[in-house]
Amino acid sequence: MKEWNYDGKVFLVTGASSGIGRSCVEQLLNSGANVVGIDAKDSDLKDPLYMHYEVSVTDDVEIARVVSEIENKFGTIDGLVNAAGIWGNSKPFYEIETSDWEKILSVNLTGTYIVSKYAAKVMIPKKQGKIVNISCLRAGIFRNNMTDYAASKGGIVALTSAMALDLAPFHIQVNSVAPGFTYTGMTKNSFDNEEVRKQSEAL
Repeated sequence: MKEWNYDGKVFLVTGASSGIGRSCVEQLLNSGANVVGIDAKDSDLKDPLYMHYEVSVTDDVEIARVVSEIENKFGTIDGLVNAAGIWGNSKPFYEIETSDWEKILSVNLTGTYIVSKYAAKVMIPKKQGKIVNISCLRAGIFRNNMTDYAASKGGIVALTSAMALDLAPFHIQVNSVAPGFTYTGMTKNSFDNEEVRKQSEAL
């Protein structure tokens, strides 16, 4: 028995190859949805309802092309999950190179903006759709050496609120989810640190 029934619905998920994004893809497939995944890496997921694009969310031209192909194939996008993200540099802010800072913001924040922009253009004429942006607990509860990551995730929270206002006239809902420290391929090394693990468990 399906926990949710999304038969015939079309969802776009970024960061789809691993971690939270992969889990979202699998849950949506189990609910009967057609799912299109975007990730900078390939995916080993095989399902007749799944399509995968090996594309960076920072590539404006490629994202526009992918979204256009989705619209041509399915006619709509019912939901978008922005789960693509990379880990910070784990340094004090005054030791982070500007180029490294920009890389984190580019993937985590600008990537969310780019994909949302093109997906919204598909949703607006339909006057329906849902967008979920994955933020993080660290957007509001901080620890040292996470300035770049915290800034990118805090930016997602602000972006979500602003997007929601812009899209409300079209009946498109925009929300963000701020998971706690979740064990994924991106964070597994941090879980080896006993102090970090204890802090996360306490939260």
